[in-house]
Order: sequence, then C-alpha cells, then structure tokens
Amino acid sequence: MTFSAEIIWLLAGIVLIFAEMFIPGLVIAFFGGGAMVAALTTWMGVTVSLATQLFVFIVTSILLLLFLRTYFKKIFFGKLQGEEDIQNFNVEIGKVVPVVEYIDPGEVGGKVRYQGTTWIARSKEKIAPGESVRIVGCDNITLIVEKINKEE
Repeated sequence: MTFSAEIIWLLAGIVLIFAEMFIPGLVIAFFGGGAMVAALTTWMGVTVSLATQLFVFIVTSILLLLFLRTYFKKIFFGKLQGEEDIQNFNVEIGKVVPVVEYIDPGEVGGKVRYQGTTWIARSKEKIAPGESVRIVGCDNITLIVEKINKEE
C-alpha cells in the first residue's frame, strides 16, 4: 500500500503534534503545524515537487515557532519563576500585621497573621510573637517584613 505525499505530510504532522505531549518544550508541535500546512498545499496542488514541499514545511514551521511559541507558552506554562507580580497575592505593601511565631534573621519559618490566615515571613532582625511588623515585600508566598519602630 502506498500513500500519497499529502497523507504522509498529514500523518507526520499528527505524529509531531502528538509527540509534543511526551517531549516537553513546546517546539515539536510547531513542526507538526508546518507538516500540516505542507500537507494542505500538496493536496491543493500548490507544491508538487519534494523540494517545494520541504521548503513550505521548513519556512512554515519556523514562522509558527517564532510568532506563536511565546503566546502558547504563556497559555500552557503560565508565568516563569521570578515573574510573579506582588499583586498576584493581593499583598498590601506597607500593611501592619501581627507576628504569631518568632522570626529569626536569615531563616524562613516565622509567621505573621495576614488576611485571616498565617503567612510565612522573613526579616533582617529578630521579632517576637505579639509584635507588629510592616510588610515591605513578597518573595513567592513568603512575606518580607520589618519591625515597626516605637516612634512610628
């Protein structure tokens, strides 16, 4: 049994898109898209020779990769580590909160009460439970706090 060129391109496109599920990176699927375009142009009679089919496949794959990968990467992978916006957790910078567990400098493990629950907190100074601190930043889900001076 022999297959026509458009069927071969179509099968190659399906295999490449399916392979994306097993080989992460969001690259192979765009070559599958290029194979699908090559199948379509071959079926329509636009590309007859193998050289023009390969040209359409390569150019289309590269264009799809360059123009659509960033868009689909945001959809499928979300934000990369380090791209989090402080507002993602609705953290109010400057908000004064109580300490509920000791906060030691250089260690993560102290806790503060914020928005009705306890949050892990980090500080440059030792802070005892019962004291109040000000939120000055956020590192993922760890709040960065500082002790409030008495004169404030």
